[in-house]
Amino acid sequence: MKNKICIIGITCMLLLTSFVALPVTSSDLEIFSKNHVKDDTEENWYYLPSYPNYAPCGLPDFSEKQQEDWKKASGMWGMCHVVSLADIFWWFDSKHADQNGSPGDGNDTYPLVQDYNAPEPPNPGSYSDDHNFNNVNDNSTPWNRFRKNGEFIEQLAWYVGRIEFSPFWEIFDPLFLLDDLFEIIHICWGARRWLRNCGLQNQFTIKCIPRPCFCLVNKYVRNNCGVMIGVNALNSEKPFSFRWGHWVAVAGINSNGQIALSDPIRDEMNPSLDPAEHNNASNVSHDIWAVNFNSPRPLLSSWWLPEYIADGAIIVFAIVISERE
Repeated sequence: MKNKICIIGITCMLLLTSFVALPVTSSDLEIFSKNHVKDDTEENWYYLPSYPNYAPCGLPDFSEKQQEDWKKASGMWGMCHVVSLADIFWWFDSKHADQNGSPGDGNDTYPLVQDYNAPEPPNPGSYSDDHNFNNVNDNSTPWNRFRKNGEFIEQLAWYVGRIEFSPFWEIFDPLFLLDDLFEIIHICWGARRWLRNCGLQNQFTIKCIPRPCFCLVNKYVRNNCGVMIGVNALNSEKPFSFRWGHWVAVAGINSNGQIALSDPIRDEMNPSLDPAEHNNASNVSHDIWAVNFNSPRPLLSSWWLPEYIADGAIIVFAIVISERE
């Protein structure tokens, strides 16, 4: 019992220290002053690069709305963290692939994403390989969350587990944030285990950043890092509570106050009737949102997306995946 109390105490201390307001730096002030000027011109945008084999439109935009068994017990879709990580891992794998190849050529030159033996026939043909569209997910194979099985997203879900305290979300904010913290631990541990099992543990670094400033996210994206951000939706009816938490991957960024997201659950820029269409990495919807720097929860977040949902959403955490030099 004492051990459990000790663990809970340490976790709460970590949570509290994670959300202490960070000092404002000169770079923060510089980017803040720039963002008072609305500027969405092309030269201020930077998107993660495209690769012919196979991320032809930059960061993929896989969907979490593909199978009913991907939902939580509450009925909400629950694979956003897995899918966002899958977007990033697929993009890095494509970067190191043979750019003269194509999905269905039967070749796999980089181990980050492998062939997970989706049911025949391969899509596209003629052969089965890591970049087949049905290697991302095949709806004909049910997912068993209690063992490693299925295609890329479902395989990754085995590594990136989930602990949630959802019945308590609307009672007390710190419990919601505690859920966020446990989820981040699982994402980082799971991602590192995946890299280790691929033999790539020395090729990448993974870091978690609480209360990330926009300028830091901007810097990492422009350095071609994979960035996941935690989007926590505000609730105006209950000012001290959140509606839900959600993970997205950053596909592009505008230094003057906009961000483009590969969102596992939304397709604002390129709506699609069939979520599985996004398993073809040429089908993306990089949704663009305006950034505001007058955060309604300044202790938790220095910037927010006021139009993402009716009451807006704050950015509490970032996970950054970088290649070692």
